Amino acid sequence: MKGGSSLIFLIIVVIVFYFLMIVPQRRQQKKRAEMMKQIGPGARVMTASGLYAEVVETRGDIVVAQIAEGVNVEMDQRAVVRVIEEGPAQYNDEVDELPEADDNVVSGVSETVDQVDDELTTSDAERQFDEHHKQHGES
Repeated sequence: MKGGSSLIFLIIVVIVFYFLMIVPQRRQQKKRAEMMKQIGPGARVMTASGLYAEVVETRGDIVVAQIAEGVNVEMDQRAVVRVIEEGPAQYNDEVDELPEADDNVVSGVSETVDQVDDELTTSDAERQFDEHHKQHGES
């Protein structure tokens, strides 16, 4: 009977170990996964180093966050310890019905996009350089 009681004791130790170590770890992993789903543009987060930032963009495991006006940092998403405030609602894949597009509106939008695209291709520095040369008559 001595061998049977030690086997039962070993089984009890394994069960207790499972409930004390594995179950809480799984709960923590689920909680962390839920928090990661909340990270999106506009979310306010706290990093592991104690910095508060606003998420600008996410790319896979990388989070781009703004820590000050004009100061964006890239960090691994595991550096986010806590989501302080969720961002705006994420895009919902389930769309019931889309309205029909008006051809006049679509063509007007594409023309506007082309104009904006042309303006964006030239940087501010290039524009200033061109204006400087025009003003001073240099070519």
